[in-house]
Amino acid sequence: MVEPFTILAVDDEETMLRVLNRTLSGAGFAVETFSDGKAARDRLRRGGIDLMVTDLTMPEINGFALLEEARAMDPEFVVIVITAFSSVESAVKAMKLGAYDFIPKPFDPEHLLLVVQRAIDNRKLRQENIGLKKVLSERDHLGRIIGVSPAIDQVRRMIDKVKTTDGTVLITGESGTGKELVARAIHYGSGRATKNFVPINCGALPDQLLESELFGYEKGAFSGAVAQKIGLLQLADRGTLFLDEVGTISPMMQVKLLRFMQDRSFMRLGGTDLIQVDVRVLAATNEDLAKAVKTGSFRRDLYYRLNVITIEVPPLRQRLDDIPLLCRHFLDRHVGKTKREISGITPEAMKVLQVHPWEGNVRELENCIEHAVTLSEGEMIDIYDLPPAVRNSKAWHPDGHDPAGAPLNLSLAELEALHIQRVLEYVAGNKSQAARILGIDYTTMLRKLKKIGSDEPDGGEQTG
Repeated sequence: MVEPFTILAVDDEETMLRVLNRTLSGAGFAVETFSDGKAARDRLRRGGIDLMVTDLTMPEINGFALLEEARAMDPEFVVIVITAFSSVESAVKAMKLGAYDFIPKPFDPEHLLLVVQRAIDNRKLRQENIGLKKVLSERDHLGRIIGVSPAIDQVRRMIDKVKTTDGTVLITGESGTGKELVARAIHYGSGRATKNFVPINCGALPDQLLESELFGYEKGAFSGAVAQKIGLLQLADRGTLFLDEVGTISPMMQVKLLRFMQDRSFMRLGGTDLIQVDVRVLAATNEDLAKAVKTGSFRRDLYYRLNVITIEVPPLRQRLDDIPLLCRHFLDRHVGKTKREISGITPEAMKVLQVHPWEGNVRELENCIEHAVTLSEGEMIDIYDLPPAVRNSKAWHPDGHDPAGAPLNLSLAELEALHIQRVLEYVAGNKSQAARILGIDYTTMLRKLKKIGSDEPDGGEQTG
């Protein structure tokens, strides 16, 4: 059953309020009437009103103030104004403030209903357009899961299977693998795509803050609660709630979350009313929750509530075939942001990237490419543009050489001299540029060259 449209009717004349109530409720609308602007403003602030019909001329808080308040809360909020003073000036002022329409008193009830219905149809159309734009803008979330490896294909197949259901999904995987991206792909591929996707990082918040963020609170619930706050559970109504790092929540919060998971109802902090919501829950963890259940740090009943369907996101080291595609994606993204003219990555640099262990997974790879784009001075990203931790990795070359081909049996001084010489070769003898790559000042660069007996002429002017 569709809930009736709720209309707030405001007029300081009791007779007019009765006419408004009879006309609107007789047409099937839920009507709340107020005879003074202050009480109407307080009701408006509590939310749940779809449209307002208000008189303009009232003591204390008039219809213009109510109109401004409503539009400040929601720029799409529909307000119809009525007044006995049907001057052109009042009409123009109300319309400039955002009123949908202006009806002079006395009014024909049929005309009022016609304007109200037209306003409702207009609002619904705008909401549908907003929802459609949102779906279209988010439609490529599945496409953002980049890769051709069998491991990532399996993730895509799982998303396709679960996105049209309402089952709770537990997304597992190491930090940085893209678990939230998987959650967004599930949401935006589902029937809830036009509603909110509400993420919260459980590991980033202490208990009290996590509880107030999830459930909301009433005014006066605790020190500093100066007004009512709508919680994320209510914000996610008819949409999706994404609980990231769910394995970090305390035993107390596990109990409260379990209670919500059982019947999708909760009470705000300091409140007494039970609030029912229709929310799909997706959760993610980089911890072994089954092991946590065995050790007693995670509730078994909550684990089974969350672990209805599991999607495991593979670490980057298990999908090395995807690295070139991911690099191209991140390169395009950060080149676009910085307006740099970088066309690609050299084969030597790509070889290093494809065998680096990537303990930070896809997030670390993106940071690496952003670093390289920022520091690169050429048209191609090369080994020396990569972060030191990546370009000095020994994992990529099993025969005992560093990425530049240096044998590992050299002394530290010999290795330093060799490295300086190779950097100089790389920059065609430009000592200033070599100093910047090496992270030393120009004077130190000259001193080191003198020490190793290099008196090659500078291939470029000193710039720093």
